[in-house]
Amino acid sequence: MSALNGRAAAPYFDPKIGAQAISVLPGHHAVTDLPETAVTTLLGSCVAACIRDVDKGIGGLNHFLLPGEDRSDGARSARYGVHAMEVLINDILKRGGRKDRMEAKVFGGANVIDVSSKDTVGVRNAQFVKDYLRMEGIRLAASDCGGERARRVYFFPATGRASVLRLPASESRVMRRSETQLAQQAVKAPAAGGVELF
Repeated sequence: MSALNGRAAAPYFDPKIGAQAISVLPGHHAVTDLPETAVTTLLGSCVAACIRDVDKGIGGLNHFLLPGEDRSDGARSARYGVHAMEVLINDILKRGGRKDRMEAKVFGGANVIDVSSKDTVGVRNAQFVKDYLRMEGIRLAASDCGGERARRVYFFPATGRASVLRLPASESRVMRRSETQLAQQAVKAPAAGGVELF
């Protein structure tokens, strides 16, 4: 059984990891229990929380653009951290997961948008998700946040393995332009280095 949500695509074979993968776009999430299947996303200042039930092997990741929640018109959007975390956790619970068996790994939050600031969107995103997990009592097993380079993340919910590929500076600059546009749209809208294993 695999659950695909929002704009998550059907599984495809990814030669970088030699396995099936499900791609998640900004503002969306995916949950799966397929063995040897990764959930993947591309992150700049955005953050992905990779969460799984360690006993059942059910899990997935979200990809949110901004910390907190959208208070503009009462609408709830997974582009914002609060809703993104709620929909991911609830989706895992609906498929038989239990919160007391969950663990999380957090990635992203690079300084690619507001590069001249110390309190960047990436920093705020990373701090938000760590605070959220602590309040919900979900153990943070690993984290790779910050820096100035975009990341491609692969998360295998069945085993909890995560791989991170840091993108070259040229691709991070492209990511900066893309994320700047997405962040502006999110606010206005109504409601590669090496591979590291975690």
